[in-house]
Amino acid sequence: MEHIRQFDWCYSEPDRYFVNEEDLDNCVTEKILRNQFHNPMASSDSEDEKPTFDWDKIFSRDETSDKQHRTFVPGLRGLPPFPKLSALTHQQHYQCLKVLCAQSPHILVQEFVPRPTKQDYKVFEEVQAIYAKEQKEFIEWAKSLWTTGHCIRALRPKPPVESAYEAEYQTRAKGLESFPKNYQMAAQIPLESNNEKFEMMFEKELISVDISVLPQIKSPEPIRSRLSIMSPIAVPEPCTKHPCRFVLPNESTTTILPLTEVHRELAQYALENGAQFIASEKALKCLMEVDRYWTVCLSVCEAFTLDGEKRNVLVLGNEFFLMRECAQMRTYRAFRHLLQYAFVPDLEKSKLFYKNNKRPERKNYLSSRVNEEEDREVSSDDEDSLFIVADTQPNGNSDTDPMETDEVKSLDEEVSKQTKVDPVSSPVKGVNGNKNKNKDKNDFYKCTCEDTLFERPPPRSFRKWRLRNITSQENYDVVVHCAHKVKGEVGEVILEPIPEYQLDLGASQLSKEKMRSLALSLYLRKNASLMNIRIEGPSGDVVRCDTVNLDDLVKSDGDMLPAISNVVGTTLNQLQGLLPGHYLLQHEPSHGTNALLYSSRLSDGGERLTLDFGCKQLPEADEAKSLKAPPILAPILLPAHKFRKILPCAFTPNETQVAKETRRPANKQKAPPQALTWPKKRGKKSKRKN
Repeated sequence: MEHIRQFDWCYSEPDRYFVNEEDLDNCVTEKILRNQFHNPMASSDSEDEKPTFDWDKIFSRDETSDKQHRTFVPGLRGLPPFPKLSALTHQQHYQCLKVLCAQSPHILVQEFVPRPTKQDYKVFEEVQAIYAKEQKEFIEWAKSLWTTGHCIRALRPKPPVESAYEAEYQTRAKGLESFPKNYQMAAQIPLESNNEKFEMMFEKELISVDISVLPQIKSPEPIRSRLSIMSPIAVPEPCTKHPCRFVLPNESTTTILPLTEVHRELAQYALENGAQFIASEKALKCLMEVDRYWTVCLSVCEAFTLDGEKRNVLVLGNEFFLMRECAQMRTYRAFRHLLQYAFVPDLEKSKLFYKNNKRPERKNYLSSRVNEEEDREVSSDDEDSLFIVADTQPNGNSDTDPMETDEVKSLDEEVSKQTKVDPVSSPVKGVNGNKNKNKDKNDFYKCTCEDTLFERPPPRSFRKWRLRNITSQENYDVVVHCAHKVKGEVGEVILEPIPEYQLDLGASQLSKEKMRSLALSLYLRKNASLMNIRIEGPSGDVVRCDTVNLDDLVKSDGDMLPAISNVVGTTLNQLQGLLPGHYLLQHEPSHGTNALLYSSRLSDGGERLTLDFGCKQLPEADEAKSLKAPPILAPILLPAHKFRKILPCAFTPNETQVAKETRRPANKQKAPPQALTWPKKRGKKSKRKN
């Protein structure tokens, strides 16, 4: 064992504190410093190759590196000037906040909040009385802030908002050109009745829409970065060839008929399916919203049964604007248009043309008349003499039959398409010198929506409903047509924007009338869901998205179908029996649950109404009145509440966040002005010295 003891088991090579030249040649550090490092996997024999890595960019400090690690909070604004401390402690705020976060788990998922315990639920129930009292104080304080300074946020919407609203205004005004221009008030129509009860039941589906052809939107939740819908997009233009962006139920292309003839075709279709009324979804939604201004066009048209008998059918058209609305309503309508394109991914944008959903075209009265005219042999002299005489009267009615006028228009367009020849080399157009006349005529009937997103409107479904009067046992059959625009992962989705102007305080609450209108849209569709999107009004940033179906809406707000049936049934009951003609149904918030019916049959006396779609702005008094009404806040959880650990519609529990009262400086007593003294005469001084 002696040789084992003599062996130095702790021997180690001496440490080297300096680097030799050979080590530097074999080291990569020097090449990195010289920025001459090359990829060893690349097959190259030369050492002087270009560097594949930009080390200056890699080692440089990224200015956005700090922002990437910071949590993005949608709608986070500066702290409001809280007037006082909350009645709840900081611990109670946090315990109640855990309960609210569990109810809305999709809100700011980046910020971790633990699950509520039984003690948290117990505290949440105990402080409900104190919390409800503080909510009332907070909402009243928010109203005072709106009248003092927050109302300015609703003024002057951004250019994308104004352009989208202007396009919608001009398009609807173009569609009403065929309607009479002068009206007289005929009656006051009640929209609700307490003495009668109605029941609304689904009867039959006449025309269905294939939901698979609709563009599928992508849900923005969870929101991890800034998402704004305020982007320049295409807007529709008024089209002379297609004044009404509507596809008739018996056709597969956008109709070229004016609105009056569209109402006649819809009345005939309703009578063929055994209904006395036909209404659009937008018209029925207006009947629910009695807290705002709206005007709906309606017509009573004569239709023929299979036996040749005449029947009157009431047609409820779409809503239109007599003048430009207030800034808040303009923002809402523009957001509704912008939302349709903001959430559609690039792969689905081709479906926005809605060209895949085509119904088989059936031969109707108009198409048969046009085909008969096309079969006739027309000489060249007759082709040159084709022209249209537009003779309109002051009340908007014409002596000629509008059906025949439209047939001549369509025939003229077909002839012009078939005889497209160079105007210089054409002997026919050169003889009479009608070059400028033909050019103006073709420009007048030129289609501005061809090869655009608005060439074909969204597909429409037609469903038959029955309204039964429980009191008098009377039935009303009505056909309702709805437009279907986008779909989600499960089914159709209805996008509803909610502009927010007080995000630093909380979220606004939807009115009872608006909830009825949204519930009606869900009742009229099959397997549809509603997506409420809260958007900051001035900037267009998306703050929160909530998707609910009809069952969830009934659980939270109750069954609204009886109230909807009462409004629709009462209105149709009051409007039946009208003489054939065109009417307007107008409502203002001051009317309560009533609306004014204006008729195109003029007589002596009575209030008059004129359709004038010029550049008419809302009167300043009405604009100021709309701004004076503050939005009512609701205890809805926003990402800012979760980030700051403060309950919605509650004051802050932190003393440092309470606004300090600005004390006026004490009034200092100013010294009285110095007494006026007369300067002494120098002569007297000299005498005293002498």
